[in-house]
Amino acid sequence: MSIVFRKAVHNDIPTIEELFKSMLMSVNGCAETDAYEKGYLDKFFSDSSDVIYVSESEGRVIGYISIEVYPDHIYIDDLSVNEKYRDNGIGTKLIALAEKYGAERDIFCVMLHVEILNEKAFRLYNRLGYTVHSTEGNRYRMAKQLQR
Repeated sequence: MSIVFRKAVHNDIPTIEELFKSMLMSVNGCAETDAYEKGYLDKFFSDSSDVIYVSESEGRVIGYISIEVYPDHIYIDDLSVNEKYRDNGIGTKLIALAEKYGAERDIFCVMLHVEILNEKAFRLYNRLGYTVHSTEGNRYRMAKQLQR
């Protein structure tokens, strides 16, 4: 299986939205999920530093990670991989791309939220060096300091 990783383009938005809904369904365990608010993803395709990376197989987007840039940290807003392609290291590679993106901007702290009940995602982040910074409602705020 050949996987390509690249920055997302505006035409990827419909697939990114489907992956987002799929991620919400797997985390929340229900079929009724809301998509992104209309226009929310536009910020990732503007002149800002915020970016989305996608993974692609056979010309089809199968995963993505959205990254927001702040002065002192980057924030992994969302990460989703198509269920058929999970457990192949795609999420790990997308996270590595986010970390590299931050380091290229001299930002060495990465933060994210993960649902407390999403044990599989929690284990992934923990294995990659993320630690719980705080508990916020039904989510953990996790952080990782990158090597300079």
